Amino acid sequence: MTRTFRAFYLGRSLREKVLLLCFALILIGVWLSHFCGQVVAFARQTHLINLQLAAQERLLADRDAISAAAEKAASRFDPSSTLNGIALTSTATNLATDAGLNNTRADEEPDVSNGQFAVHTVDFDIPKADWQSLESFYLALQKRHPYISIEQFQILQDKASHTHTVNMKLSSVEIERDAP
Repeated sequence: MTRTFRAFYLGRSLREKVLLLCFALILIGVWLSHFCGQVVAFARQTHLINLQLAAQERLLADRDAISAAAEKAASRFDPSSTLNGIALTSTATNLATDAGLNNTRADEEPDVSNGQFAVHTVDFDIPKADWQSLESFYLALQKRHPYISIEQFQILQDKASHTHTVNMKLSSVEIERDAP
């Protein structure tokens, strides 16, 4: 096979030989470019995997301290004070009503659970509220921390009516009573 290519190449004119050589060099260049890209991608992926493995090794080495900190944090929670999704919605609505905020809207999102803890999330919207009412509602929410927390908060001001529209995402952690 090599003899066939050699005979084919030697039987060509100088111009054709140069063109075939350029074509071969271009093919080799494209192949090397692709090969180098693959090597760089492999090296980058290997580096990222090594970083992840090192982080996992640190976590495994510190697992006793992490477990102790998690136990300490969980012991601060009173399971009877944690809120399920319905209780979160009703508590937020009641706190808003007590603060003088009317026309609130609450939309529950799907719960996230790992068997021991469940995280409940509610999108809570307050249209056309005055600043004092919003402040008292916020302070009432802060008194319920860590059982109710604010994940996202957006406030829009209506300059014409001197009111504010608030969109927030509230969440609560429930210690599931069936957990071991």
